[in-house]
This record gives sequence, C-alpha cells and structure tokens, in this order.
Amino acid sequence: MTIIRKNPLFEIYVENDYLIVHNTDYKKDNGKFEIESIAHVELIRHLSFLNKIIEVTFGLNVPSKSDELRINTENGFKDIVLTNCNIKEVEILIYEINQLLLKSKKPDLL
Repeated sequence: MTIIRKNPLFEIYVENDYLIVHNTDYKKDNGKFEIESIAHVELIRHLSFLNKIIEVTFGLNVPSKSDELRINTENGFKDIVLTNCNIKEVEILIYEINQLLLKSKKPDLL
C-alpha cells in the first residue's frame, strides 16, 4: 500500500489482481481496476511554456503546475489529478505497477 498524501488520505495499492485507488478528498477518483485490463500507467506533468523550455534545454526538473495519474485500460483511460501529493512516491509507484503489468502479460507464441 502506498500513501501518496496523508491529509486528506490518498492511497493507491494492488490487491488480489486489482489496482485500487482510494481518495477520501474526491470520491470520483476512487476505483478498482483489474490488472489484466490495464495497458499501462503514466504520470502527466503540466508545465508552463517557459518551464518546458528549461526542462528540455537544460535537463532540469522544474516544478509543474499540476500532475495527473493516467490509467490506460482496454476501454479508454482514467485521469486522476494529484493535488498536494508526494510525486516521488507516485513515480516509484508507477514504475512498480508497470513492472507488475509487464510480468502479468503473457508473451504471444507463434
């Protein structure tokens, strides 16, 4: 279980082959996603134009205006806005979830 924000509580974890999102602040973010139906999970950082130039040109990691967690499934995607969350924890969590997804996918044999 990964707590990415403590007050109000926001946690994301994997349990019994489901990715569970629990946000006490915004109930519409809550959800249960079957691991096999998820294509991948990604972090989307919204930057101002000047910050994008600085990040691309100099390779500096500048603070973003807002961040979103995107869960891509077979039937579309779900965006979850990450307000006042520990982004480093989210990045680690996304890496772990994507590794789990790669392990759970069965290779196609010809």
